[in-house]
Amino acid sequence: MRRGFRTLILTTAAFAAAVAFWILSTLPPSAVRLSPSLPATRVTGAYHVHSVRSDGTGTPDEIARAAQSAGLQFVILTDHGDGTRAPDPPAYRDGVLCIDAVEINTSGGHIVALGLRAGSPYPLAGEARDVIEDIHRLGGVAIAAHPDSPKPELRWRAQLSAAYDGIEWINADSEWRDDKPRDILAAAVRSLIRPPEAIATLFSRPARTLQRWDAAARIRPVFGMAALDAHARISWREDEEPRQRTLLARPSYDAIFATLAQTVVLDAPLANDARADADRLMAAIAAGRSFSIVRAFAGPGDLEFSATTPAGVVPMGGRVAAGPSITFRAQVLQAAGARLVLTRMGSEISAGSGSLQWSGAAEPGVYRVEVQWPGMTTPWLMSNPIVIEGNPPAPDAGRPPEIDGDPATLVMVPIAADDPSWVVEKDPASQAVTVLDPPSRRLDYQLAPGAPHSQYAALAASVSDRSGVEFIEFTARASAPMRVSMQVRLFGGKDGQRWRGSAYADETPRPVKLWLRDLEPAGFVTSQRPNFAPIQALLFVVDTLNAKPGTGGTLWISDVRLGVRKPSQR
Repeated sequence: MRRGFRTLILTTAAFAAAVAFWILSTLPPSAVRLSPSLPATRVTGAYHVHSVRSDGTGTPDEIARAAQSAGLQFVILTDHGDGTRAPDPPAYRDGVLCIDAVEINTSGGHIVALGLRAGSPYPLAGEARDVIEDIHRLGGVAIAAHPDSPKPELRWRAQLSAAYDGIEWINADSEWRDDKPRDILAAAVRSLIRPPEAIATLFSRPARTLQRWDAAARIRPVFGMAALDAHARISWREDEEPRQRTLLARPSYDAIFATLAQTVVLDAPLANDARADADRLMAAIAAGRSFSIVRAFAGPGDLEFSATTPAGVVPMGGRVAAGPSITFRAQVLQAAGARLVLTRMGSEISAGSGSLQWSGAAEPGVYRVEVQWPGMTTPWLMSNPIVIEGNPPAPDAGRPPEIDGDPATLVMVPIAADDPSWVVEKDPASQAVTVLDPPSRRLDYQLAPGAPHSQYAALAASVSDRSGVEFIEFTARASAPMRVSMQVRLFGGKDGQRWRGSAYADETPRPVKLWLRDLEPAGFVTSQRPNFAPIQALLFVVDTLNAKPGTGGTLWISDVRLGVRKPSQR
């Protein structure tokens, strides 16, 4: 008995020693501490952080203390929400500038709304394009969150018309999702000794997202951000957003703050005025005046990137017209041995050690600098781009539209406000009536209170013309700011297929034009879109997607016209 017990102890000790040896021998290298420190005009912080207000584990004060301990100067909190909560005013907590933003779930993916002036008067939801429009109306910028997450539920799926302002080129919480379980477990074990470095071993160069960023930045300004997506909470279900409670608050805020960050380039140091400093910080971010750093490799890092043309100097984040010549310059001040790579639309065109300079024709494209730390495949530093703009695409002068091979002509078909086909549709618990209120058709509605259970009220009209509708025009007015859902029923199935778009309405009459090709399926899934098609009915709907239960009000719809394509008579 004693011999067996001793054997068990020795075996256990030997196994523990082997595990300890394996951990120590496979530890990633410690982050290199560089000097000197950054100038006061370089401000480093954490973007995309969740607190206890949604699915994080730390209070804003606790998060600020962790950021201060990690040497950060700002934190951007991005708790899940619908935008109706007014953002907390910027505040310094433990010397860290805390900025309140919100992560919104749309049908096309998650969007971070940064810089909202106030809470939205109605829930922000639905199509990504419409949510972005509302964010802009509220004074903010829209950032596409974890756009190429390995999990389809979290991936960016919106149409090209959803023109976001920024993109998370890397998201720390998404990086582990495509790793093998054994690699994740190994990183978790190594994180007991070197947490930031172990987390960074799961990073890889996100080539697909960088291509997405280049394609978007080619046609409009799009800034890039390194996102932590920090919760200090492991998600046991990988597609779970927001996350449910867990007792395991890992990786900690302290660890993730030391892994990845964003450094913003300001014209002058922060002045300890929270509102003014936050405004300057967010303006610099929106202008592309920032770069990302993997702090788990080395830090601090200071990247300078600019271009010179005959017209002057173009800073990082700038855009310039194509021309005969341009000179790009980039430099890393703290790490002379780091390799800098200048790319155009993702392809390397120049490289240097510690610095680089490249001169040539100013060809249209998106130019960016990546800095590689020795032995690492993920960029250590990533700049925002400088874009050389080309000539705008020539207008399409192709042949006239066709229906079944025959030339087609555009005809505007009105649906008058006094058309007898206008009716009310609603759920049994809500209230709604419609009356003629020249020149409009008026809908007075009161959604049923309580938890959301498909409450809705709709103004509907049958469509007698069976030609192919290509777009719908109307004028909308409402008793209070709202987003009204415009839906069409196409022929097919028992009750027809419903497709939806939406429009903003308030006290001022606003003309709206919605194309069928931009509508999203309502209540079913398909990757196809109608270009033009006969429709059964047209509906203007108020529901709990963009209205809270118990909401009441009045909606006026006028000047309804269908743009239809009919075969030419020639």
